[in-house]
Formats: sequence, structure tokens, C-alpha cells
Amino acid sequence: MYHQLMEFRHELMLSYLKFKNDEDLKSTYESLKAYQRQLKGMLDYYFFFFMGMYEFRRKELVAAISAYRRAEKSLEYVDDEIEHAEFYYKMAEIYYYMKQTYISFEYVKRAIHIYNKYDNYIDRVLRCKYVVAGNLIDSLDYKGALERFKETLKISRDAGRHLHIATSKLNMGICYNHMGEYGKAYRSLLEAYDYFEKENHACIEKTLFNLAHVQAKKGDLKSAKFYYDKGYAVALERKNSEYIVKLDLLKALYLTEGCYNLIDESFNFFLSRKMYGDIDEYGFEVAEIFRKNGDSDRSSKYYREVILAKNQIQKGEMISETQIDNLIVGSGGGFGNYRTK
Repeated sequence: MYHQLMEFRHELMLSYLKFKNDEDLKSTYESLKAYQRQLKGMLDYYFFFFMGMYEFRRKELVAAISAYRRAEKSLEYVDDEIEHAEFYYKMAEIYYYMKQTYISFEYVKRAIHIYNKYDNYIDRVLRCKYVVAGNLIDSLDYKGALERFKETLKISRDAGRHLHIATSKLNMGICYNHMGEYGKAYRSLLEAYDYFEKENHACIEKTLFNLAHVQAKKGDLKSAKFYYDKGYAVALERKNSEYIVKLDLLKALYLTEGCYNLIDESFNFFLSRKMYGDIDEYGFEVAEIFRKNGDSDRSSKYYREVILAKNQIQKGEMISETQIDNLIVGSGGGFGNYRTK
């Protein structure tokens, strides 16, 4: 069972580096669920930790955070300090994604503290620094975030870590986009895309989405359409529902007129998966576009969406202990019964 769990972890890690068919991961996940009730101690920890990683990859945030919190109950059975750092990093990652900035900072500090005790963990430290900088973006400290991304770029270049060079460039592009420096954003994103495309990396559609977004905001709609088409084709091929939806939203906002249904469908998708951070970010952009076009009704609607999302973010992800226990022992034997719409 231990070896099966480690193999699943290996498959998950590879899925972050190169595109991997979700059906392969799902098949392994389903076979592991059959042993769920038999696991104790360290195996119990690994099972729920890896299930959290799997659900986070699918952007099923309630299932992911529930699994991680259940894994935390068995973390004491794991002696390896590096494994503790891996867990803290994953918790920091998901709380960052949910815009729970303070909690994310606390977990990522724990992870960095452990990694810094050991040699040869530069890649892990760089991942942690991305989370720190991402939280700074959410705190509107764009300059602070950019300085940290420049730092990760320098470390990556000095160490010859080409993947992290590209990742730093991607993150710098996103940061420049927030700052309204679209020329710098485009150049950084294009450098990242050149590497990701060559390596068939899992970040291709994310990078293409951001390229299309930057060019659309800059007013170069021909270029935006080019990157939109490429990104949409990749997202469809990989069945990446998150970026299919985000690219649909981009299309409705900048590349076509009157596609209000695509905007509504995008926000329904975000809401169904409790992606309040995305509602907060894109809702404001949508509202501003409608306001500038003189459509006060739709503008007000999306400003309200932003306010509601911010309220949910401030409340935090309130998953009770009863829900976590039901998640484990429910008659469905897995996460399916507690998945959002």
C-alpha cells in the first residue's frame, strides 16, 4: 500500500511538470480509495495528503482542504522533517489560492524554516518564495512581490534551473499585468511560454491565457485573439475546465459582443468550486468594463459579486470537523458526496 501511495504521488508530481491525462490519475485514485478504511498512522497521513493534492489539481477546493486537514491529524506519525515541510507548503499553496493570506503566510514560513536547514532543497525554497510573492500580490504589494520574483529569477539562473527561470518569468508577467505595465508583462510571459511549449509543460494554457489577457487589456485584440485561440485549443485537448472557463470569460469581455451567458457561466463555475479569489479578481474587472460601457445594471451586479466573494474570503473556508469525519466514513466512501455543483 505504501508503494502504491508513493507511485500515486509520483504521478501527481509529474502532472505538474508535463501534461498528464486526468483519467490515468483518476484510475489510480479510485483503486486507492478501496483501502481507505484500513489505513492507520503514517499510511493514513499519506492517503489523505495525496488525495488533497489530487483534488486541488482538479480545483475541488472543499474536498482538497478537507483532505489536507484530515491528513494533518496524522502528521505526527511521519518522522521525516522534510515531509512536514512538504505538507506545510501544500497548505500554504491552497490557502494562497483561496486568498486566505495570513494562514498561507504562516504555513509557508514553517516550510521555509525546515527547508533552509538542509542542502539541496533550492527547488522547494523557490516554490515557497512564489507563494510568498503571490500573497504579496493579493495584499496589493506589487513592488514587494516583483522584487521577490526577481530574486527567484536570479537564484534560478545562478543554479541553472530552467523550469524555475520560466516560472519566475510567468509570475513576473502576472505581476506586471496587475501593475498595468503590459509591455513588460507581455515580454516576460512570452519568454515563459517559449520554455513551457518546448517542454509540453502543464502551465501552457495558463501562460497563453495570461498572454491573451495582457494583450486584450493593452488593446491589441488581434494578438489577444491569436493567444486565445491557441490557449483554448490546448485547454480543450487537455480537458482543463478551469482555463476553458477563464478563456471563455476573456472572449466575452474583449473579443466578442453580447456574450453575457459566457460571463454568467464563468462565474457560476467559480462559485460552484468556491473559487472566491477568482470571483474577487475577475468580478471587479467585469464590473469596470460594464461601467465604462454605461451598463450600470450589469456593472452593479458584478460589483455585488465581488463584495459577496470578499465576505466569503474574510470568513475563511469553514469546514466543520463533522464534515471532515463524514467525508471519511460516508457511505459513498470518498470525496464525491461532498463535491460542489
